[in-house]
Amino acid sequence: MVLAVLAVAIHACAPMDQDSAQHALAEGRLDDAAYDIQAALAHDPDNLTLKNLAAQIFTQRGARSYQNGEMISASEDFHRAIDYFPTYAPAYDYLGMLSFQQHDWENAIKYGSLGAGYAGQPEPSYVKDARQNLRKIESGGLSQSTKRSRSAN
Repeated sequence: MVLAVLAVAIHACAPMDQDSAQHALAEGRLDDAAYDIQAALAHDPDNLTLKNLAAQIFTQRGARSYQNGEMISASEDFHRAIDYFPTYAPAYDYLGMLSFQQHDWENAIKYGSLGAGYAGQPEPSYVKDARQNLRKIESGGLSQSTKRSRSAN
């Protein structure tokens, strides 16, 4: 009997944490939202609504890091979003843009194409540009040293 009551009490925490996460997200408190959604998922790890909310939160937090030039932190959050919700298109799109910015043409193509596919949208222009750059490298038209010097800029 005590275990049943405890199980119900623990399960009831997930909606409270979800509400807190949604409020924090709406107010732009992304670190608080991330903490709250992880707490909610600890109580209800298979809840797809919570996983989708987690993907939104981590993608928005990653976007903020991306805009601030914090690429490692951004990448970690985008990957975390995908871990929670493997078809969350915006996280893939950001990973594609981040890869493109770093002249990682293969991953720009991979992530951009996945994001477009999951969103049911045409591929973004950066994917086409990454394909062209990759073809140039593969054909010898753009040397690896040129690629490296461009990525340093």
